[in-house]
Amino acid sequence: MNTHLYQSPDYFDKHGNAKPNLLFWLSCVFLARAWLVFVIAGVSREQGQDLLALFYPSHDALYIGLGVGFPAVVLMLLAGNLHRYPAFFDRIWFWGKAFLITAFFSDLILQIKHLMMLHWRFHWSSAVTLLIALWLVIYLFKSRRTQFLFKAPILREEK
Repeated sequence: MNTHLYQSPDYFDKHGNAKPNLLFWLSCVFLARAWLVFVIAGVSREQGQDLLALFYPSHDALYIGLGVGFPAVVLMLLAGNLHRYPAFFDRIWFWGKAFLITAFFSDLILQIKHLMMLHWRFHWSSAVTLLIALWLVIYLFKSRRTQFLFKAPILREEK
């Protein structure tokens, strides 16, 4: 990996660690969309059940969505304060790109299964979701910035 491409201070946070870029955050939020609906439904007391039924008519789809989004939630929690966590979290972070790509492929498989259940009828929401997922998978594969993010050394806080 050519680290000379990333000598700008904009690529690092104030602790000297690689800073996640906007597309990393967007891809994690995209994968964690079931978690977002779940949290919003939990916050809205009376309408929570109706909100979950609107987005996830089947409880199984919600649970599978929560499972697919779990790696993204973990990586979002680790991304901001990785320097504060114990060193064994480094292994999770170094494998983060593989976790994200695996979660995206799981999401793509679920989307294709959903399209098969609809007998391949066109819906804008399904098409846009599938297109965004494909773009983000291609981005994760090709982005040198994402590769640098997960392979850069992690500097710890001194106590």
